[in-house]
Amino acid sequence: MRWALAIVVATGCVSVGPVARVPHVSIYETSADTTEGDTQLDAAPETTFAIASDVTRWPAIFPDIRRVIVTRQDGDDALVTFVHTDGERDNIHFKNGPRTVWFEDTGGRAEVWAEIKFTNGSRPNTTHVHSRLFAKVHGAASWFVSDEQVRRLRERRVTDDLVHLRAFFAR
Repeated sequence: MRWALAIVVATGCVSVGPVARVPHVSIYETSADTTEGDTQLDAAPETTFAIASDVTRWPAIFPDIRRVIVTRQDGDDALVTFVHTDGERDNIHFKNGPRTVWFEDTGGRAEVWAEIKFTNGSRPNTTHVHSRLFAKVHGAASWFVSDEQVRRLRERRVTDDLVHLRAFFAR
């Protein structure tokens, strides 16, 4: 998954600096391979989930995605290709559940999956968003990428995604 690890795996050892703290976004590690984060959106959970679970809307939410190609869809199960602004492509499998967007990378040298849950916020008509990203590099690629680099990439991805969701729903 390009946005998680592919660049680091492809290029070998890459320095990844610490992720800056962002107001209204909380990021934390829950295991050696998992980063989680939380934020609140100013819209009802039904609305935020309906929009976020429609992957064809992702280019409007996440600015690094230029185009979405749905190659197969059966209810909440879909195979999707994201075309990024730099021309790179990611092949993703989505399997959504109640108020949960879940997806995994279907190729690459790492096991990468993520879920984003949309639940009732602390006030009426708000949504608590909880994001969880698992990423583990396997095989020879793990010789070139440290656990610290992978952790920082996960932190940056979860932070960026929550910031983009906040910005989209603030409009």
